[in-house]
Amino acid sequence: MKNSKYFSHILAMLAGLAMTGGMVSNASAAGTAAGTTISNTATVGYQVGSIAQTPVTSAAATFVVDTMIDLTVATTDTATVKVTPGATNQVLQFTVTNTGNAIQDFSLTRIAQNGGTGKFGGTDNFDATNVGIFVESGATPGYQPAEDTATFIDELSADTARTVYIVVDIALSQANGDISSHHLIATAGLAGAIGVEDPAVTEDSGTADNKDTVQTVFADGDGDGAGSIDTATNGKHSDQSDFEVQSATLSISKLSTVISDPFSSTNPKRIPGAVVEYTITIDNSTGAADATSIVLTDLLDTTNLTFSDSAAYSGNDIELNINSGTITTYIGTDADDDGGDFGVITANTLTVDFNAAGAGFTVPAGQSATVKFRVTIN
Repeated sequence: MKNSKYFSHILAMLAGLAMTGGMVSNASAAGTAAGTTISNTATVGYQVGSIAQTPVTSAAATFVVDTMIDLTVATTDTATVKVTPGATNQVLQFTVTNTGNAIQDFSLTRIAQNGGTGKFGGTDNFDATNVGIFVESGATPGYQPAEDTATFIDELSADTARTVYIVVDIALSQANGDISSHHLIATAGLAGAIGVEDPAVTEDSGTADNKDTVQTVFADGDGDGAGSIDTATNGKHSDQSDFEVQSATLSISKLSTVISDPFSSTNPKRIPGAVVEYTITIDNSTGAADATSIVLTDLLDTTNLTFSDSAAYSGNDIELNINSGTITTYIGTDADDDGGDFGVITANTLTVDFNAAGAGFTVPAGQSATVKFRVTIN
């Protein structure tokens, strides 16, 4: 009786140790690799009449590890990606990580948000154009059109990740604050020939367990958390990111003030011979981006008006005032076009381009500029 109890105790301990050793020895971040053969035996030592007997060893219990399909798609953008109207090759960036236990291909698709809230807030209200999805080649960091040309992830090992870009163009007609939101979906595919996009994996959910066959189980989560873009345990995962248009919002106005007439400077009227000052305001006060390379032109009615070479602005003919006096430039109208002219570049036309190179001037976001000049009524 005593030997029987001892035998039972030792057998239980050995079985427990064998099971524990099998679980720990093959552990890794993605789990034991699919297709791994695991084989264990149990051995019992015992005595008869206080004499140790030859240990008894069981037949090997052998099985192969099944394939666990798991993946994560995550944007690396931390806020809306700012874009300007008319911009091309604008990029949202994601990582696709193989968190399963086997090498897989991953196909890549995109769904454009149709209204609703973007990843980082705001309401999606436009679709980008010329959309493409490309995988980072590893040659040069960041999206390079000539290098990053792959459209699917090929033979991605467990516990590794690849960078993926959604690349778009932004229409010139988009306005400041517009949002375009996009979902990237990765779908696990079979591993096969290098350079070939293999078909999607199918799950062995309706098949009974077979210890000698590598079967497939989906273990992925619900990427969008709502089941509308992808669902849990379907071999797919997704994440979302947004473009936000950031643009100047320019408006222009032109006002006139009578300065003098031939008979009065205290209460002048707009009669022939009167001097009138024009003030042109270029307003970017509601814009979110600087307006650059501004060139102002004003075609005068020279039948009824004569440009006044008045030297009214610190001895010059034109005043350009940016940002409420932060930058004030006085422009002469001589033939060298040093910031502006009347009739030199274009007949009968006032031109203000700030410098001789004609590069234009800048009105910063949230600011405005004024241009002043004078004319005489014919």
